[in-house]
Amino acid sequence: MSTIIIGVTISADELHSVLLTKQDNNCFTLEDQICMKLQDGDRPAAYDTIHGQFMDYVKQRHVQCVCIKGSAVSLGGTKLAHLHAAELRGVIQAAAASAGVDVKLMTKAAASRNFGTRKVDEYLKDETFWSDHNLTQIRKGLREAAFAAISEFTD
Repeated sequence: MSTIIIGVTISADELHSVLLTKQDNNCFTLEDQICMKLQDGDRPAAYDTIHGQFMDYVKQRHVQCVCIKGSAVSLGGTKLAHLHAAELRGVIQAAAASAGVDVKLMTKAAASRNFGTRKVDEYLKDETFWSDHNLTQIRKGLREAAFAAISEFTD
C-alpha cells in the first residue's frame, strides 16, 4: 500500500513543497513540486489565503501526512524574517491539521541524530542518495523539503 506525503520548507513569505508517494518497498515517486507565495499586503489576510490554498491542495491530493522542516536556533540572533517564517509555519501546520492529515516536524538536528549516519546537509548534496531513492528529478532547492518526508518515512 502506498503513502502520499508532502515535505515542506518555509521561509518568511513562501513555502516550498514536494509531493511524494512512498511504496511499501521504500521507493519514493515524485508527484509534484510547488511553491506558494504569501500575498503582498495585510499579513493576516494573506495567512488566511495561503491556509485555504494549502488545505485545498492537501485534500485534493489525498495526502496522508505533511512533514514540515521545523525551526532551528539561530546563532546570529532572531530577525523579523525568522519570526515571520515561524508564523507561516504555524499557519501551514494548522492548514494540514484542518485537512485532517498527520503533521510531523523535522529538525535538522533530530534528523542528523536519528536518520542514517550522516548530517542532513551531507544527504542533500549526495547525488547517489537521491538516485537510490528514485528522486533525481527533484530540484536541488527542494531537496530539503523532500528530505523532511523521507527522513520520517524510510523504514
